[in-house]
Amino acid sequence: MLFNKKHIYLRSPLRISFVGGGTDLESFYEKGVPGHVISSTTDLYVYVSLKDMFDSNVRVHHSEIETEPITSRIRHIYSKTALEHYGMFKGSEVVITSDVMTTGSGLGASSSMMSALLRGCSEMRGKKIKDNYKLAELTYKLEHEAGNVGGRQDQYAAAFGGLNSITFSKEKIKVTPVKISNPKLKDFEDRLFLIFTNIARASKDIQIQLQDNSRDDNKNYYFENLLNLSYEFLKTLQSKNSKIDDIGRILHEAWLLKKRTNKSSTNPYIDQLYDSLRKKGVTGGKILGAGGGGFFLAFAKDPDIKKKIKYTLYPNFITLDVKFSKKGTELLWKNF
Repeated sequence: MLFNKKHIYLRSPLRISFVGGGTDLESFYEKGVPGHVISSTTDLYVYVSLKDMFDSNVRVHHSEIETEPITSRIRHIYSKTALEHYGMFKGSEVVITSDVMTTGSGLGASSSMMSALLRGCSEMRGKKIKDNYKLAELTYKLEHEAGNVGGRQDQYAAAFGGLNSITFSKEKIKVTPVKISNPKLKDFEDRLFLIFTNIARASKDIQIQLQDNSRDDNKNYYFENLLNLSYEFLKTLQSKNSKIDDIGRILHEAWLLKKRTNKSSTNPYIDQLYDSLRKKGVTGGKILGAGGGGFFLAFAKDPDIKKKIKYTLYPNFITLDVKFSKKGTELLWKNF
């Protein structure tokens, strides 16, 4: 590849999934009942820089720096998969940074990373992906080629951005923005916060077990109840007559159900953390992503109680306020 000094910089948001996780698995909705999740992207991001190398080497900066003569020898599987898909076998440099870790957070960071890599590679090769549905599906396809397992919600959240209702069926996937008033949205945001459990875990084994459980008729009851709660959650957000306090109750009920869909989603340490949060004024919450570690999402009775809880958790736990973002994977800058 000729050195033409192309350089592009992108970012992709991390997401919070509120209710319905697990019903976005093909193993669930292929049986005929559409899956449904409510999720939102946040102001936490994965950043990706791609540029031409002055020589023919391939260099990838992540938790380490790899320099190889050809892409096939790169160990960072997401970069390798994205570059090879676009025929970028030599002369490329990738730099990946993130506001939190790119694996094990429960915030869909791996999908955000792949989404940004693919959007960037497509621009570099003059094959721009203009449709968010196509970007989400390609991200899902190549993540699975890279060895990932799981549902489709993360890829669609990253591509589209915003607070969305997402339905999944064999025929199609549909992303619909949640219609919520600005005052209610602010109240919603002001009561939410994230707690890092101090555990970063690989989710693959947990996701495999969740897939197996979604095919189990004895556990199907819990998945279907999660599905029903996801629509109740949507109604609570959109209805003018609903109370914002109901969000905590629904999150709590959904967390109890999620633990029944897959016992590996939690452990005694996480359960103890949640019990202590409940005593301090958290009305609902859940572990994010597949579970077992990463970030815990909490919903407090009011913003003042949230502030007090955060002080009691410091310095043993890192806490972050939740701020929603409206944009999905986006190009920040390019020189061509």
